[in-house]
Amino acid sequence: MKKLDEILLKYDGHIGDIKDLIGDDEPSKLFYFIADKLSYLLDDNPENVISEKGIKNRKVINKIIKTIGPSFLSSKQIIENRNILKNPDSTEEDHGIILPNEPVIWAPNHGFKDDALATVLAAYRNAYFLFGSLPQFYNTFDGITAWLNGAVLVNRKNKESKKSSIARCERVIDLGTDLIIFPEGVWNKSPNSLSLKLWPGAYRIAKEKNIKIVPVIHYKKEQHLKIKNDYIHTVVDDPIDISDLTEKQAEECLREKYAYWLYLMMERYGKTTREEELYGFNSSKEYWEAQLIERVATADRYDTEIELNAAYIDKKQQELIQVWEDISNVTNVTPYNINLINSAKQKVKELKENDFQRRF
Repeated sequence: MKKLDEILLKYDGHIGDIKDLIGDDEPSKLFYFIADKLSYLLDDNPENVISEKGIKNRKVINKIIKTIGPSFLSSKQIIENRNILKNPDSTEEDHGIILPNEPVIWAPNHGFKDDALATVLAAYRNAYFLFGSLPQFYNTFDGITAWLNGAVLVNRKNKESKKSSIARCERVIDLGTDLIIFPEGVWNKSPNSLSLKLWPGAYRIAKEKNIKIVPVIHYKKEQHLKIKNDYIHTVVDDPIDISDLTEKQAEECLREKYAYWLYLMMERYGKTTREEELYGFNSSKEYWEAQLIERVATADRYDTEIELNAAYIDKKQQELIQVWEDISNVTNVTPYNINLINSAKQKVKELKENDFQRRF
């Protein structure tokens, strides 16, 4: 208890309670060491967190990560030839993207455990993570590797931390280094959408600093299983100039990129029959329920509160649920409104059941 009290004192003002750092689990053997040595990363002052020397060191370390990183992936990564994805008969070589001299923001989709390392390996240059899973950082070895790569930490339960993370990210840019930001915020657990609604942070930083955003799209057929030849397929697409785009236009553009390349990879590498897709389950919904439980279990540390609330909230969807809930909660039941009330209760049940993002 004394050690935990010391940690809480050290992080006073930056966390609400110890769960912010350890999530749903108990402190690991590494926790006390990482929490002690890397507490400075939650400092709100950018100059206390990001230094020129640190930037230079991580550019050297990135070369080592690029060399040994592939051996830590659960599946082999393949950087896709975009020309062949668009036309399977194409023999044209994909020469890759052309990066500007100034920093960029690498913006990957988010869906499985290895997509963070896969993004580091796919990025042409060293890029600091905007790292929002504190339990994964402080309570596993991932914290050390993320620190070695370069990371800007944000406590998504703390308003000041979220606000100051923007300034810390901008300092990384000012010192000439790229960023990796997952705009979806959490793993996409929805069977109904190829991408979630996006948080605007990447757009706002890019707009403020007049830099481009590079879409990175990962596809893995079995996101929670280790199966031979089930590769991580990755598309690195051309940088997007968002200088003349509104926030909404930029979000639509990036989500369209995700959907376009994901669809092509699913079409090329996905399953081919309903029987293969369902794996013996009676329905796609039943299969998806089981699949999500397995996928969530692959996370080393899980913070239920963050995972349930960190996806971008679609206000229109929330308002729709609220309208139906208001109708379903009517207490003055009459022969004239009973059918509407029962229909509203069923609608609320369906909407909540299909909101996979906030059920796991």
